[in-house]
Amino acid sequence: MARNAGIELVLVDFDDTLVATAPRFERARDELFRLLRREGFEEAAARALHHDIIDPEMRKQYGLGPQRLAHAFRETYVRLCGQAGRQPDPQQLERCAALGRTVEGTPPAIDGALEALRRLAERLPTALYTQAGNARYQLECVRGAGVLDLLPVEKVHVCATKTAAAFARALAHFGVTDPARAWMVGNSIRSDINPALESGAHAILIEVENQWVYDVVEPIGNGFPRVPTFAAAVDLLLRLADGG
Repeated sequence: MARNAGIELVLVDFDDTLVATAPRFERARDELFRLLRREGFEEAAARALHHDIIDPEMRKQYGLGPQRLAHAFRETYVRLCGQAGRQPDPQQLERCAALGRTVEGTPPAIDGALEALRRLAERLPTALYTQAGNARYQLECVRGAGVLDLLPVEKVHVCATKTAAAFARALAHFGVTDPARAWMVGNSIRSDINPALESGAHAILIEVENQWVYDVVEPIGNGFPRVPTFAAAVDLLLRLADGG
């Protein structure tokens, strides 16, 4: 890991870095698969259909974020019925959609994350960098979580999908011309670590349990720290800023 006291910007992820988003999604999916199992569908087939076919289709149509889940849950049931030669039950269609809607709203802050964000923002140039299919909805979640009590709204950048090109645009938006002086902190190798490394920036991975299958990809390099919490990432960055 390179020592770098000249940190020009730290970009911080939102979902599952500052707030606990994934547990709600996983609970909703587990409830969906239980419902489908009660309807006579084999769980492994339902999971494969949902994760490998339906959810990718819905991400393309509705973007990342909770709004797609009601559509994805309904469509998973519809496709399973089609494969079985059955007509979907309208009541079960609505139950599936209702389960998808349970993930909407501001997620709860992770213990210690907002205090760590306050410490980071007091010492280093800090911005929130998040992705969402609906930027307005995401900003309301950011506000509801209390992030805007610590960072001005001008320091929040929402993109549709985190790619290397989107990361480069975020750096340009905040006036960073040398990616090597920027750091990305997040929980996703796909969305946080790889785009930063590809762009020539530094990255810190927050390792989480039960990672979303979409995020499970190989890193393009291994020269980045892995820490258990956002607070630990902040401790590391402040040590670097102090030359430690």
